[in-house]
Amino acid sequence: MTALNNLLSRVKNIFGRKATPATAASPATAPPTDLSVVSDSRLKAALADIEKYLADNYGTPTAKLQYKDYTNGASIESEDATFAVSLVILTATEGAAHLPDNVMILGGVTSTNDTDWITEELGKLIVFLRELGSTHRIQHLALAFSKDKLDHPATVHSADVTCVRLY
Repeated sequence: MTALNNLLSRVKNIFGRKATPATAASPATAPPTDLSVVSDSRLKAALADIEKYLADNYGTPTAKLQYKDYTNGASIESEDATFAVSLVILTATEGAAHLPDNVMILGGVTSTNDTDWITEELGKLIVFLRELGSTHRIQHLALAFSKDKLDHPATVHSADVTCVRLY
């Protein structure tokens, strides 16, 4: 899952700046990483729907999900071997490399299953995210992919971003 974390970090860098956590964590205790950390109620509802989608379709337990809250959005990362996703929802344009505000960025999908299976499931996920965007007033869906090493998404050094208006 380190590769997926690295990909998410690189995608955030591509958009101009790393998001800063909305709340500082106490060094003595690890901060919570469940859905409760997300402060924006609209994003919390959208991420809850994504959590349900992953559980219903791949059996992903909530223990395999990690959420982060940022001053300009929120993210979800899955550590499930069957179908893991890395997704960020931005609510502000500052530092977003010409992306509009209110954009969902799919930064990575990994699986232990074969390429044909993951391609089919990625298509289903994109359709779900498109519907989710309309439901939760998220206007754009951006897909980031590697320009440097197309055969391995964990090695992104720079990326092309395709952004589609959802409604």
